Amino acid sequence: MTQKKTYNSINQTWFKILFLFHFSFFYSVYYSKCVFSQTYSDHEIDTLDQNGKSVPYDSDGELFFHKLNEKLDPHGVQFALSWTGETAGIVRGGRRKGVDYAHQIAFSVDMDWEKIAGFKGFSTHAMILNLAGRNASSDYVGDSQIQAQEIYGGGYDRLFHMNYIYIEQQLWKDQVNIRAGRLSVGNEFASSPFACQFMLIATCGQPRSIQSQQGFTPWPGTVWGIRFLFHLTKQSYFQLGAYESSPWGTGKGGVAGFDWSTNAATGVFIPIEYSYNSEFGKDNLTGYYHIGAGLDTSRFQTWSAQAVKGNKRDNRSQFWVMMDQMIFRNDPKKDHGLYLILNYGHDSTTTSTFKDLYNVGFINKGFWKKRPYDQIGFMFTYYTVPKSLKHAQKYQMTQLSSPFNAKVLSLLNGAPAAQTNSALFELNYGISAYRGVMVMPVVEYFHHVAATKAYKDAFVIGLKTNINF
Repeated sequence: MTQKKTYNSINQTWFKILFLFHFSFFYSVYYSKCVFSQTYSDHEIDTLDQNGKSVPYDSDGELFFHKLNEKLDPHGVQFALSWTGETAGIVRGGRRKGVDYAHQIAFSVDMDWEKIAGFKGFSTHAMILNLAGRNASSDYVGDSQIQAQEIYGGGYDRLFHMNYIYIEQQLWKDQVNIRAGRLSVGNEFASSPFACQFMLIATCGQPRSIQSQQGFTPWPGTVWGIRFLFHLTKQSYFQLGAYESSPWGTGKGGVAGFDWSTNAATGVFIPIEYSYNSEFGKDNLTGYYHIGAGLDTSRFQTWSAQAVKGNKRDNRSQFWVMMDQMIFRNDPKKDHGLYLILNYGHDSTTTSTFKDLYNVGFINKGFWKKRPYDQIGFMFTYYTVPKSLKHAQKYQMTQLSSPFNAKVLSLLNGAPAAQTNSALFELNYGISAYRGVMVMPVVEYFHHVAATKAYKDAFVIGLKTNINF
């Protein structure tokens, strides 16, 4: 018992140190920016931006690599290095109080072989990852489905993980785009430029119900796949693909990402999607619209069959509708305005973890003239679980000879009790501290943790930091 207490004490101290590092980093960079801003007038900042040069305040830029990439671009090579760190502290409710930290370091190489060797429209892309940290939702919130830190996913503590590696070919004056290799479905389908401007995994990188299924492989998993994209007009396109469907752990490249065999494959995932990028009115109010669907040919044991140890199996299907629409423009810079975000995802009820999921929120970029690259975001998420899953869980509970105990009983879906629905809230403020540096304080609230009433509603505070080197 003493050893366990000592370990827990050390663990908590370690994560407090990480949290304080996060806070200290935020303060120092923020202070540096305030001092730095005194040397630039608003007119000078705008002139730099209009001339296409790197803006000292733009967190979407690169801290160091922009100069290197400018020199390498004529030679067809581009490098990118980024670090994303997320700290989440549960201050009330959930399983217990505590703090966890997780991060991802990503390095990518993109090669344009038309510039390198004259192969028209041909390019290659590769990325490797370093992943480390703990999952605050599992450790403290008590929710295994919705992660307080979106960056934690697909298994962690990987010193080196091969992410994507694929070839890309543009055809017929760039009207057709083909990608093939080790791909992530989530990089191509149901993708939003604002999805990961939030720390809850409810929206990043897709609405959670979509990416929770085996066939729809999200970041950081990759599988064998091919995707065809057809530009219908300047503002719209249609795409479809075929991807290996394999479970986490035994599939999706394994721990290091280099297990490229198809031994774990159970079927094929086939997604289709139509997308439209709008520009409305004299202010060019931009918008991003997606409607898509996917079918997994794998045969999964139904929830009812799992509860009674039966053999009934079914496919999985899903569809989604997504909208990011600017309703007010703050300035001429790209995506600087107030965006309304609406998402809906539905999954087949016999085998899926989620039934319906809704995202309603906003993100406002460039609303403060004195800090033109800051942003504020709010997201509300509501989801339901299939009735077949709830009934199967209740059946499991009736089979107990002793009273139900959430601490010892292992229910389907890893739930602490029979599941119904849940609501989640996130409010964040993104501080563009310097070129390529974004620091984002976050507040999260879990109502009906894990879609149950097993725990009190959880209140979470956190900090998300992203650096594009």
